[in-house]
Amino acid sequence: MAMSRARWTAAAGTLLLVAACVLPCGPLADYIGNSMPYPDPTDKLLQQQAAQAAAIERQLVIRASIAAVLAILGLAALIYARRRNRSRKTDPKT
Repeated sequence: MAMSRARWTAAAGTLLLVAACVLPCGPLADYIGNSMPYPDPTDKLLQQQAAQAAAIERQLVIRASIAAVLAILGLAALIYARRRNRSRKTDPKT
């Protein structure tokens, strides 16, 4: 039995929402791990840590922006699928 377009759209929307939630997790974990203070750090080590934190923050902002777009697309797909299912149930022709 073939899946309807509404079901495919709902599945795609769900996958997009899951991807939007998972995408920022990598840089966020890196940032948390990198922000741990060193015992008795040298100036060079502090500069290196600050540079790594800045790079991770940039990557996190990029991934969060992509995740926001994916979440919007996922929500739009789920709304489309739900409306399509409702119209199919109320339409006596189908």
